Amino acid sequence: MKKTDCPKVVIGVCTYNRCKDLRRLLQSLIKLDYPNFEIIVVDNNSTDQTAQIVSGFEKVKYVFEEKQGLAYARNCLLNKCGKDTEYLGMLDDDETVKEDWILRMLDCFQLDERIAVVGGPYIPCFEITPPAWMPYDFHAFNLNVRGIGVYSVRMAAGGNVMLRMDIVKSKKILFDYTLGYNGNVLLSGEDNEFFCKVMGKVHLCGFTEFAPVKHYIAKERMTVKWFTRRYFYEGITQYHRFGISEYLKNFLQLPLRIVRLCLVIFTFDKEKIVARFFKVVMNIGTVLAPLILTVR
Repeated sequence: MKKTDCPKVVIGVCTYNRCKDLRRLLQSLIKLDYPNFEIIVVDNNSTDQTAQIVSGFEKVKYVFEEKQGLAYARNCLLNKCGKDTEYLGMLDDDETVKEDWILRMLDCFQLDERIAVVGGPYIPCFEITPPAWMPYDFHAFNLNVRGIGVYSVRMAAGGNVMLRMDIVKSKKILFDYTLGYNGNVLLSGEDNEFFCKVMGKVHLCGFTEFAPVKHYIAKERMTVKWFTRRYFYEGITQYHRFGISEYLKNFLQLPLRIVRLCLVIFTFDKEKIVARFFKVVMNIGTVLAPLILTVR
């Protein structure tokens, strides 16, 4: 797309207690090579210096969302987009983008008028060398997809995506507040569900490898403890999304996976042990999900 064709784009960032990461992202966003865009930061009840960091960027709009939860923050972002907003780009606070990110995303929309959502890859940048047992692609997304294309399935994730706002507004879709990160509760899937609803049966998803984000991974998210919590909540998410069939499948799988974990322990292969352990943890999360979600 030529810079002379410049529909209004809002870049939205939802953040919670990551003021240092946020500063790095905003420093990259103010360098975007596009004449008609606005940056909105939704502070999801942070207790650090987030507000002060944002105040240091003259052209960045600050919004405070008191209700804790990523879905609440993202819905707040949707509501803050003006009537003149044609596209909404969403990024996570622990990322950076290249100067042509907006143009690359908009280029993808030109492939087909039915495209409602466009995604790009995540390139992980680790604070320390990743441990050998850690699944490398967990913090990445679609690194193996090449070129620019149109898909009938979701090819976007919430940290590197652009939406056509006329379609979002016409369908009156919001993020499911019962899913998504909420403080230290690591539920997920709200972006997947939202994008699928936006696409529906009529619209399509674009993907471009030319609009990547660098995804900065703190050492705290490279520990067995963090991954254990994340896989446990992923199990809960699966039950929340797919219901009793997912519960029964995991209930039946759990004994066999525990046996396999016990057997692999005697191989002393740490990578295999940890991988099997995470599968068991996710199974347990799904099996316990009805109780946990009821209490929650």
